[in-house]
Amino acid sequence: MSNRLTQFEVDQFAELGYLSSTKCLTDAECDALLEHIESFERDRPDDVGWAFDLKTNLLFDWVYALGAHKAILEIAEDLLGPNLFNTNSIFRIKESSTGTHYGWHQDAARIEVEPCFVIAFVSLTDSTKENGCLQVIPGSHKRIHPFDVIENADGQPQRRVARTKDVDESKAELLELKAGEVAFFSGRLVHGSGSNTSSERRIAVLTDYTAADAKQSVGQGSGQLVCGEDNWRYIAPEPVPQGNCTSVDVLNRRRVLTTYPENPLMGPLQPGQAIEFPDAPDHESNKLGIAL
Repeated sequence: MSNRLTQFEVDQFAELGYLSSTKCLTDAECDALLEHIESFERDRPDDVGWAFDLKTNLLFDWVYALGAHKAILEIAEDLLGPNLFNTNSIFRIKESSTGTHYGWHQDAARIEVEPCFVIAFVSLTDSTKENGCLQVIPGSHKRIHPFDVIENADGQPQRRVARTKDVDESKAELLELKAGEVAFFSGRLVHGSGSNTSSERRIAVLTDYTAADAKQSVGQGSGQLVCGEDNWRYIAPEPVPQGNCTSVDVLNRRRVLTTYPENPLMGPLQPGQAIEFPDAPDHESNKLGIAL
């Protein structure tokens, strides 16, 4: 254990389900990551929609490196123990003056994980009420709340997602963050975010940290071991990306999501349901030299 957190902070996380405003990245680190994002958007605009979605830690070596950042890992280790997988990294980018928002939900609602994973919300720009910062319901992580499963939901087109029912929004807390600050919260915590009504983009990367001894209620998860050892083999190992969304990285991500399609974000497969996830279009795959 790193003991970066105090016992009070560990106890607070257990009671409330989150910790906020923890400085983990320098301004220079944020600037470098923003340059990576903007460079990819300039050079490969047609790939942004799928490549910045699920399992970006399999596509970009710099996203993988962020998930293995020492300051972030130390806190995840204090909350979950010394043996950790990165089981998903995903971008959450809200353009200025847009209606993109995320309704109230628990990431672990459809597939429970025990012990539950912890999500690190890494804010690369300031995250404010005006640009749609994270909002949470303190203490809501102690059980799975009733939910509806809907398609093409707010902020998440072409995906079936859970939305928590009958949330008491009067209890919501805003988690406003400065660039480089991180909020850590339980995968069971009810959370969401509003629209970006400001003139600036809101950019964050979220990483799910899962203890190596964690079991899913449905299916088998997969991830990259970023800390400690795996003596349980409950989580299937994933490869480390070779570069900046190379053809090999795209193929590896496709293989992982096809082999292990049941994860908390994608949910359980229904009988006869086809495996679907955001992926390179066929013509883009052909350009990359990927066998279909």
